[in-house]
Amino acid sequence: MEANVSNNADKGRFVNIYALGQLEFHVTGADSDVEVNLMTKSCSCGVFQLIGTPCPHAAAATIERGVNLYSLCSPFYTIKSWGNSYKETIYPTGNEDDWILPDDIENMVVGVPVEKQQVDRPKKPRLGRPRANYWPSGGEKYVKMNKCSRCGGRGHNKPSCKARL
Repeated sequence: MEANVSNNADKGRFVNIYALGQLEFHVTGADSDVEVNLMTKSCSCGVFQLIGTPCPHAAAATIERGVNLYSLCSPFYTIKSWGNSYKETIYPTGNEDDWILPDDIENMVVGVPVEKQQVDRPKKPRLGRPRANYWPSGGEKYVKMNKCSRCGGRGHNKPSCKARL
């Protein structure tokens, strides 16, 4: 949570903040245009309400008003709350075969998610030599013969050419 809050505070430095009231703000950025209310701990992006820690928009608004950023975090993230979750005895669930499940859940079939076709420009066919012929297969050695630009002969290049000028 600490890393999330500090990361959002850093991102909040790059947005524009317009005060609508004492604790209400209109925040604009490169990809956002949202409303923040520090009293209700809400932001129209929805991240503030969902996670319980200030999103970058709310972090920018808290810095603007000088409000403590950690005071807007959910009490769920406190050490006291964490300790209370392990205060009572936690009993094991037992063997999974002994669980009693409702019929609708027991007979439910979960399928593989359907992949959507990506929407973009169709691929152009490759030109030139087929992909299989780029590299030798089966341990063959690939030898490229040099061609001399002076005499046109194979097996040597211009600096090592013995032809007469």
